[in-house]
Amino acid sequence: MTRNAATQLMPDEVQADTMTVPQPELDVREGEPTSIRSRLYETIPLRPFGVRLLVYVTNYVVAHVPSFTLRHFWYQRVLGIELGAGAGVHMGAYVWFWGPRRIRRIGVRIGRNTRIGRNCTIDARSPLNIGDNVALSPEVMILAGTHDVNDPQFAESEVGPWAVTIEDHVWIGTRAMIMPGVTLGRGAVVAAGAVVTKDVPPLTIVAGVPAKPIGMRDSRATAYELDSPLPLFE
Repeated sequence: MTRNAATQLMPDEVQADTMTVPQPELDVREGEPTSIRSRLYETIPLRPFGVRLLVYVTNYVVAHVPSFTLRHFWYQRVLGIELGAGAGVHMGAYVWFWGPRRIRRIGVRIGRNTRIGRNCTIDARSPLNIGDNVALSPEVMILAGTHDVNDPQFAESEVGPWAVTIEDHVWIGTRAMIMPGVTLGRGAVVAAGAVVTKDVPPLTIVAGVPAKPIGMRDSRATAYELDSPLPLFE
């Protein structure tokens, strides 16, 4: 029996169901393209995706390139961080940010001859001003943001501002933590492992959790310049 003959013996409803091929409906709006790119724009929030990609490349690729020149080029040209002459950001530094536009708008500055040690965390979500000849030992954390613990959605707190200022010739010891909104006065010293929650006056030495004054620094001890050449392949 041929296909045509078999089709003629079928009920009308079966013939209609058999011979009709449903076509997918496309949401085509008048005057708008239906390209893959336009669909991609609708399904992926490109700006958050782009920022997260930039954060990943910055902190897991660029930060581990053994070249001050290449890392500094990225931090300055791509992120918009201001680096003074002779400043050095060592390998492994983590930069916390919400996009280059915000960095340029709020201002993030690392001063002349300042040295950021290995694996430090630099929070660029709020204004950050690090002065000249500042020494950050390895794994120091500078935080410039927080959450509202009473918010049901755990949203980032808008109470502030959370700007951090570190004046000239400050020395911060290994694994110390500088909390949001803190100012460290000129020549201050933060002991290793300290958590600084309040402003520190100039030339004051602080230690502990939370950090408290334990001594004073001689004012003549802040005449130095951290201008030694940056090492190659670091």
